[in-house]
Amino acid sequence: MWDRLAESRWMTPHAFQYYCAVSGILSSVLFGLGFVVADFMPPIKPWWTAEQTAHHYQVHTNRVRVGASLIVLSGLFYMPFCAAISSQMRRVPNLHYVVQQLQLSAAAAGLWTFILPGILLATTSYRPERNVEITQALNDLFWICTLMPWPTFMVQNFCFSYAIIIDQRKKPLFPKELAIYNLIVPFFWSGSTGIQFSKYGAGAYNGGISFWMLGVSFCLQLIIDAIFLIRAIRSEPEGGEQIVDMFPNKTQKDVSE
Repeated sequence: MWDRLAESRWMTPHAFQYYCAVSGILSSVLFGLGFVVADFMPPIKPWWTAEQTAHHYQVHTNRVRVGASLIVLSGLFYMPFCAAISSQMRRVPNLHYVVQQLQLSAAAAGLWTFILPGILLATTSYRPERNVEITQALNDLFWICTLMPWPTFMVQNFCFSYAIIIDQRKKPLFPKELAIYNLIVPFFWSGSTGIQFSKYGAGAYNGGISFWMLGVSFCLQLIIDAIFLIRAIRSEPEGGEQIVDMFPNKTQKDVSE
């Protein structure tokens, strides 16, 4: 039975990579769904009093708890997706080892942008009857920890874009337009850098820049990258292929000359 299972099409290297690629879509969906379930769409108001903030958690206690679990689960699917990107980046000729490793390292750090907010949200909803000021402080910590740590994702995007740009083959692994998209999107997230300065307007944690622009562009990017990742996996030979020199000292143009 185990031999048949190991030899089935569901257990091939290609199949495993497809699972990892689809994980990016699942991560995006679960992350957004967590906010919907917790009744954070639209987000609660930063200018609410401690009593109003605590009231939300008291009325929607179980919804917030389920939402917290979904946000944590979204992190579970994020790592396989990033590992698949890292694996496909290795197929790019003359891509230095440090680029692929930096992308994967940033992904490991970015994982906590899913896990930590989920834990904080679960903690906030764990004792809704506590002192309202404590609930408000934990709520603020949840939103800031969710929206502010965007730099690790920018590092990932830039490494991925770099790998796409230097792929000078006639049939590159990823289209150059995807590199441009991954270079531009992180700047939509940078608006949350000053989230601690405002409780009103577009810069607050419920605002158009800090929440809506960041959240929509981030989740959409995961889906788009996952689709092109699936296409790249499909182009990989069934028996695998030789990995090009991981420590190149010359560009592809230099080698051709």
